[in-house]
Amino acid sequence: MLVLLPIFEADMHPRSYAYRPGKNAHQAMSDIVEAVSRGNFEIIDADLSAYFDSIPHERLMALVARRVSDGSMLALIRSWLKAPIEEQESKTGKRRRWRNRCGTPQGGVISPLLANLYLNELDWAVNERCELKPTMVRYADDFVILCRKGQGAGLLERLKKWLQARELKLNEEKTRLVDIRTEGIKFLGFSVSWRKRKRHWWAYTHVEPHPKSQQKLRDKLKERLNHWTQHEDEAQVIGGVNRLLKGWKGYFGYGNPSHAFGKLQYYVNNKVRQWLWRRHGCRGGKHAHYSNARMKGEYRLFQLT
Repeated sequence: MLVLLPIFEADMHPRSYAYRPGKNAHQAMSDIVEAVSRGNFEIIDADLSAYFDSIPHERLMALVARRVSDGSMLALIRSWLKAPIEEQESKTGKRRRWRNRCGTPQGGVISPLLANLYLNELDWAVNERCELKPTMVRYADDFVILCRKGQGAGLLERLKKWLQARELKLNEEKTRLVDIRTEGIKFLGFSVSWRKRKRHWWAYTHVEPHPKSQQKLRDKLKERLNHWTQHEDEAQVIGGVNRLLKGWKGYFGYGNPSHAFGKLQYYVNNKVRQWLWRRHGCRGGKHAHYSNARMKGEYRLFQLT
């Protein structure tokens, strides 16, 4: 990975953002916001069917061989790709083993690079060589194509043919063609929609944490703040909550998250207050005894807002 990454990085399109040095999800979202602001309101919200498990080995190795001529390196990559897969059934304990005929091993150090490499040609074809001048933003196997009104259906058909020629296919149920002005999309855990400003005539691209992402945070907080953890060390439990909140805010602190953050902060305060109240066996005055100011000051509860 350390040897090959700089070699293939020179060929990667700048609108590919996953598993690359200096690239992140916020940059991908900025590209989407910029494309919508230029009038690309029609969006192909694409979803590939089992992409990592579907990449054909021979086609992938041909792409690798364009840049790598060392036989031992090629043999090593091929051996990783063809390594047999073994699974153990949880109920019976029996092991199943079979040959890996296609796909990159998930969890393998080299797999993200190889997965980016196989779709890199699509990045260049859509962004640079398409006469309609659409914008494609990709994060691993998750990507969107933004174009002018009326161009989406044709681009979607061309996308299907391109993928079919490379032994890949779209998930028809999850792939959508939408107009961002009437229907939002979910991308990288963010909700992207078109909104009009109050008391103003202009509109803007609104980006905030998607409701499903917010619910996942609530579910994780429920796992850490319940009657099963009331016997654990107070500082450790709240410290774990703080690490969760800090990481969540670092990722979703892009665009227009203030309203979502405010609602979640209200939920966090109540959840921690309830946990402390039950832990100490209090009988009344829950909000007065464990005020927001006390939890922020004495207990050092991390603040999303």
